[in-house]
Amino acid sequence: MSQIEIVQVIEQIKEEIQVDASGKGKASIRATARLADVQDSSIRRAFEGAALEPSLLAQSLIQQEFDSAALQSWSQEGIPDLAVATILEYYAYDAGRYCKKQARLVCKAFIAIGIRAWMQTIKGWDKPAQPQDCSKILSPSHEAAQLALLVGEFAGLEKSLTAQLAVNAATSVNPALKPAADELKSAIACTDPSDDAYLNPTQIGEAIGKSAIAVNKWLVNAGLQYRTDDRKLPYRPTEAGKQWGRMVSAVARGSNQTVFQLRWLPGVAELFQS
Repeated sequence: MSQIEIVQVIEQIKEEIQVDASGKGKASIRATARLADVQDSSIRRAFEGAALEPSLLAQSLIQQEFDSAALQSWSQEGIPDLAVATILEYYAYDAGRYCKKQARLVCKAFIAIGIRAWMQTIKGWDKPAQPQDCSKILSPSHEAAQLALLVGEFAGLEKSLTAQLAVNAATSVNPALKPAADELKSAIACTDPSDDAYLNPTQIGEAIGKSAIAVNKWLVNAGLQYRTDDRKLPYRPTEAGKQWGRMVSAVARGSNQTVFQLRWLPGVAELFQS
């Protein structure tokens, strides 16, 4: 069956799909069966026997936390949109010799936006306008700071460094914040050890007579850091390594860009030698 024919099927069953005021959709058994390219009697039998001897289809629905007793009511009340998705997926991939190519095509048609949004679209449903909560409106500088906080947390950066990133991000969007930002960064620096106290693998290697490669390998084997796929941030500290190492900012060679490096307290050299 072609995509054009599927569009025709959707047009034919459009009146058998409903979307309520909250945006939740329902489809009749006939409409669902037409989408899956099966007889509606097959789906009806699965619903009627769900409480006593559930079929594979009924089991799929029950596994999705649909109550077996509720299935029996769907013959009259319509099938909830999320259950329609489960039924289509069953006939697309899990029904064995009863799998249908059309069910797979329909699944692909709505998988990007979800069955509920798909039903809302074909029914022309619009989300009711909600009163705007002014307390949740963020300024561009606030949004930039929040993004920096999320990135810093994801990257495993120290809280103080993440805070500095957020301050820098907010300042880049709104330069008028710079005076206050400078005071904040000074306060952050006063409550945190200097980055100069932390050594990179090359410096550690010089102290113990090993190469930076050997130091990084040992740190990995010791469970203090792990390798990433990020060229700009090749190593990050493990939970155990965070008591010895931290991400610090540095100026990249040949540019004025700020980069981040994983560095270590000098005491880690003693662990290496032991």
